Parts: sequence; structure tokens; C-alpha cells
Amino acid sequence: MAWRPKYKQLCAICKKNHVLIISRNQFPICTSCSMKQINQPITDEKFRKMFDIDQKLYEESSFLRSIKSNYLRFGSLSEKQVDTFKKVAAELANPDASKKSDAQTEAATITKAAVTVVDEKEETVRDKAKKAKPKARKPKK
Repeated sequence: MAWRPKYKQLCAICKKNHVLIISRNQFPICTSCSMKQINQPITDEKFRKMFDIDQKLYEESSFLRSIKSNYLRFGSLSEKQVDTFKKVAAELANPDASKKSDAQTEAATITKAAVTVVDEKEETVRDKAKKAKPKARKPKK
């Protein structure tokens, strides 16, 4: 990701706390004001269970807060938003387990790629051997 300038701006709601802003189009809202907005009751049972995570996770992650506020604003989420919310919440809840699983999947991917490269090299060597014609020998004098 490219480096972007960051600066602080006062919260647009309470006008007391400073918020770290990356883009001029970003709406400056502090964590406490954001937490007040997302603490509304949820009626849908499926989403109630999904959003029932530790309050500290919401305070740490602006992404989790934005997903919940989008649900409260629009009344639904896409499947990708739901999957990503669950994945990020699980990673923040258990950071050690996510690092181990990431390392395991990365190692498996590297192993598969290495096997594929070796197989491709063997195939190209076999193909070259089949296509190569023996050179004509010069008769001895």
C-alpha cells in the first residue's frame, strides 16, 4: 500500500476529540461517538448473533464499527461483508491462532507452487527430448 499523509482533525460530532484522517473525503468521527451510534438494538436474530462480539474489538477496529453502522443504516449486508466481518473479528479475537493458520496456508501454497514448477520443468525436459532429432554422424575416414 502506498504511503499516504495522515493528519488530525476534530470529531465532526462532539468537536472535542481528535481523529486521525487519511483522506480529505473521510468523515472525521471519534471512537466514542462512533460507539454511541452503533449501540442500537438489533432485531434480526442472525445479525444479532454475528454482532455479539466483545466491545473492545469494536473500539480497536474502525472496520468493524463501519460494518455495524452500515447494517444499522441500510438494514442488510452483502455476503462478502458478512464473511469479511466474521474473518476480521476472529483474527482480532485470537491473533496468535490467525498467525499460525496464515503461516500454515502460506506454507501449503508455497509447497503447491514448488511442486507445480518442478512438474512443469520435467514436462518441458521430456518434450524437448522427444522433439530433438539425433544429429547425423560424419563417417570416419
